[in-house]
Amino acid sequence: MRFAVIPLIISAALHIVGFILVNFAWESLFLIFPAILYSVLSVFLFKSKKWAAWLTLLCMVGGIAGTCIELMGPLIAPLPVLVGIIASDAAVAGLLVRALWRDRKTRDSK
Repeated sequence: MRFAVIPLIISAALHIVGFILVNFAWESLFLIFPAILYSVLSVFLFKSKKWAAWLTLLCMVGGIAGTCIELMGPLIAPLPVLVGIIASDAAVAGLLVRALWRDRKTRDSK
């Protein structure tokens, strides 16, 4: 689960960068909430809390879906930032699925 912290922090940073690049536009203010949430979740993921892994996985799926929806409408952040958010969220989701799957297999084999 600790490996997922790195792309999670990258995603949080990209949310902040997106907000800054649109000159702190009011419409893009909601980019700050995921950045704060991801930063808090990264602390618990670093401590290997399973509930944080599940919550983060749910947030990543929602974040990918939300960012894809944003790509279809008026952009709230520059396109490279949105693509970076999708990529880092997908990396986090993949790493968490792998970690949760391996934890389940380890528990079942005991």
